[in-house]
Amino acid sequence: MMPKVGVVILTLNRLNLLKITICKVLAQTHQAAEVLVVDNYSMDGTREYLESENRITKLYLDENLGPAGGFHEGIKYFAEKTDVDYVWLMDDDFFPFKDCLEILLENTNERTVAYPHIREKDFASRRMPGWWGVLIPMPVIKQVGYPLKELFFWAEDTEYMQERIRDRHKYPCVWIPRAKGVHFTQRSTNYRQPWRYYYEVRNMLYMRLYVKEKTALRAYKLVRSWVKLFGKIVFTENNRREKIEWFLRGTVHGVSKKIGKTIEPHGGKDKNSTHYKVTR
Repeated sequence: MMPKVGVVILTLNRLNLLKITICKVLAQTHQAAEVLVVDNYSMDGTREYLESENRITKLYLDENLGPAGGFHEGIKYFAEKTDVDYVWLMDDDFFPFKDCLEILLENTNERTVAYPHIREKDFASRRMPGWWGVLIPMPVIKQVGYPLKELFFWAEDTEYMQERIRDRHKYPCVWIPRAKGVHFTQRSTNYRQPWRYYYEVRNMLYMRLYVKEKTALRAYKLVRSWVKLFGKIVFTENNRREKIEWFLRGTVHGVSKKIGKTIEPHGGKDKNSTHYKVTR
C-alpha cells in the first residue's frame, strides 16, 4: 500500500510564492493524500485566493503565531484529525522538484526523518533539517509531540528536529541528496529587521541554557556565539543603535526564560505591517 502523506505549507503575506509552492506540491509524482495551507494571518489577499482553490485544505489563524506556532497547528491537524503516515513540512518559499516526495519516501521508514538537498536562490547549498521539505513519520510525531510554539520565531526548527527528535529521542535524521528543492527567498544581512535579532539571541540563550545539556564546552560556545552576533551588529550592520537595543532586550529575556510572542515582528502593534513578509 502506498503511504499516505499530509503536506503542511505555512504562509504569511507571500501570495506569489505560495501559488508556486502549491503548484509544485500538487505536481509531485507521489500524490499527497491532503495538502493543508496554514495561513499565519496574511493581509495580502492570500485568504481570498485560498477560498477559490478547491484542491487544498485551509487553516486560517487569528494572529501571526510565527513559524513555531504555524507548524505546531499544521502538524497537530494531521496528527489528531487524519490517518496519514507521514507529514511533509515546508514554508511557502520552498519549491520541491517533482520527484522530491517520491525519493524521500523511498529512503525513509516509520522511524526515520528524511530531508532533501536544498539549493538557495543565490546557489548556496543547505544540508540540514528545517522547514524546507522535511518528511516526518507520524509515529515519530506521536512520540515527540509538536513544535514548541512559545519560541515563536528563530531556532524553532532546530529545537524540534535536532534537539528533540534527533538528540533526545534518538530518531535518525537522514539527508537524501537525490531529493531536491529550491529555497527561493534570499537572505540579506544588512536589511535584517531589528526584531529578528531580538528573537535570535533570546531563543539561542533559552535553548542553550535551559534545553540543551550543559557542559563546559557548550558554555564556551554560547559565550562565543553571543559575542560573535553582537560584533556582527556593531561592525557590519546598518541601523546599529536600534538593533543593539533589541539584541540586549532579547539577551535579558532569554536568560530570564521569557519566551512566547513577546514582540510583534515589525516592532509595533499594527497587524497591517508587511515587514515580516520581506524578512522571513
